[in-house]
Amino acid sequence: MRKRNRIVEWWKRITREEYEMVIWVADTVTIHQDGERTKTWKAQTYQAKKIVKQGPKHFIFYDLEGKKNEIKYLEPVDFHIVKVW
Repeated sequence: MRKRNRIVEWWKRITREEYEMVIWVADTVTIHQDGERTKTWKAQTYQAKKIVKQGPKHFIFYDLEGKKNEIKYLEPVDFHIVKVW
């Protein structure tokens, strides 16, 4: 059984690509009396099989079900992409 699992994992690595995208977006923005802004951040995680475009304000990717997703932001955001397979 373990040998079969290793063969299945090996085959997935060869035939399929999978990425995990973590995008940090502003959750809440607090404006203080002196005019200073404080932002709290939250992570949004997406699973993708193909990434078409990545940038600080614009992302286009296909999810694991094959649906095309496009995400646009007004301000630049931090992101991190990890190749799973």
